[in-house]
Amino acid sequence: MKVAIIDGYVDEPACLGVPPYISPYPRYVAGALVYSGISEDSIFYLTIDDLRKKENWEELEEFDALFVIGGVSVPGRYLGGEPITPAELERISKLKTFKVIGGPIVKGIGRKGGTRAERFALSGFDVICEGDIELFASYFTSIFEDKNFSESFVFSEKRTPEFVDKIAKLGSFIVRSHFYYPNVICEIETYRGCERFSHCSFCTERFYGFPSFRSIRGIVEEISSLLKEGVKHFRIGRQPNLLGYMSKYSFPFSIPSPESICKLFKEIADLGEIKTLHIDNVNAITIGAFPKESELALRCIAEWDTEGDTAPFGLETADENVAKLNNLKASPRVVEFAVRLVNEVGGYKVRENGTFKLLPGLNFLGGLRGETKETYRKNMDFLKRILDKGYLLKRINIRQVLYFPGTEVSRTKKWKLKKEFERFKNWVREEIDRRMIKEVYPVYTVIENVVAEKHDGETTLARPLGSYPITVRIPEKLELFKTYNILVVGHRERSVEGIPVPLNVNLASQKLLSAVPGVSRKLAGEVIIKRPFKTIKDFLSEFPQFCKVRRYLKV
Repeated sequence: MKVAIIDGYVDEPACLGVPPYISPYPRYVAGALVYSGISEDSIFYLTIDDLRKKENWEELEEFDALFVIGGVSVPGRYLGGEPITPAELERISKLKTFKVIGGPIVKGIGRKGGTRAERFALSGFDVICEGDIELFASYFTSIFEDKNFSESFVFSEKRTPEFVDKIAKLGSFIVRSHFYYPNVICEIETYRGCERFSHCSFCTERFYGFPSFRSIRGIVEEISSLLKEGVKHFRIGRQPNLLGYMSKYSFPFSIPSPESICKLFKEIADLGEIKTLHIDNVNAITIGAFPKESELALRCIAEWDTEGDTAPFGLETADENVAKLNNLKASPRVVEFAVRLVNEVGGYKVRENGTFKLLPGLNFLGGLRGETKETYRKNMDFLKRILDKGYLLKRINIRQVLYFPGTEVSRTKKWKLKKEFERFKNWVREEIDRRMIKEVYPVYTVIENVVAEKHDGETTLARPLGSYPITVRIPEKLELFKTYNILVVGHRERSVEGIPVPLNVNLASQKLLSAVPGVSRKLAGEVIIKRPFKTIKDFLSEFPQFCKVRRYLKV
């Protein structure tokens, strides 16, 4: 039996699987298939980008079954890959083989914020997993023998965290087939489901019910198995609130368990060989309600994670009336407190000219119920206050609501403030981002593990492997999907300019040499004429303009 897993990529409030990320979904399906008795060499992993390179999709009919995964409920702008489209989904649905589909795409498909996600006609699929596709995969060998479905079968069963712990480590082998491998980031699940009784109006995490926590042992064993497959980059990201891991419920807020979080991160760090250990999704209201417990947990995270990490807070809006109408989590006052705490806990560098250890991030969302022009003025005032107090922000994420079926906000008839949203967004990019990027990534910062992802003319667009990475523009076409250490030499609106280091002065192009601060194109040309140089000392005696970057040069 031959089975193909087609990764159409997911982007949910608490899960990211767009390259360079790989989500738990395909890894769990692979593990469940192995658990059901199918051998590893009979399971094949393909991304939707792999399929796009194929002219003949009918070759997929050689497989006995296809497991298709996808779905975007918080759309963004993507550099590493594009989620599966309705046209591509339809094309797969017409293939003459047994087809299973799962993930958030089953409930709706949307392409960009400010629009409505629509249900896609899935009648071409034999099995539609409204429940968990990985659980269906564990039954697959027995079900496949009796696959006499006259119409699409809807599978609605939900898995348990104990089941996940069993299969997660078994599916690690598929990472070797990802086109970013070995420079792929594995999204790691601690739990899913929201601890709140009532939910944010736009959020799809409600579909997973109340939290169901995975064991520390299961998580560590999964990461250990991925390390053995050659992956060294991880994000503890598949949960709506990391501070909620192993928490005890006490109305109206869950009490954090810093002991559990500290134990988890220490045991992961003790595995060794990890190059990236980052996080996602921290609920500011937990920090506001339980500051001592939250601080203990955050200090442990900052101790055991790797540099350049982000603790993102879903403020969404600084308008308290809008927050109330949309049942949002935290007030501006509470988020400001959380921003300050993370700055105190993680706002330091472990390397000279390195990046900060752990900094906060902020999410803003346009298109919520009750918005007025005043809403965006309040957003601006909030950010001005953050600046005035000297707090650092790793990034500010500004999105438009995707009106997803089953969410409260989907009942909104029409969004009337798109112009105000765009003005706010442009103001942030011009007035806030430029200043913040210069403070977070000053000139001569060295960013490690930067992956070259795309060519833009003669420029390479790259990003560090990690949570909410900054885009790096390199003035030369570098080999794609390789990692580089980058020296920051300039700043743009939402990106930095950089050059790979160490820089070989005998081989570097005129473009790279002239990108060094204080070095003109003419001077770079003179370097090229006079090389080769035997030693860096000889080079600097001739060209002292490079002295500030001496440590980053070689011959």
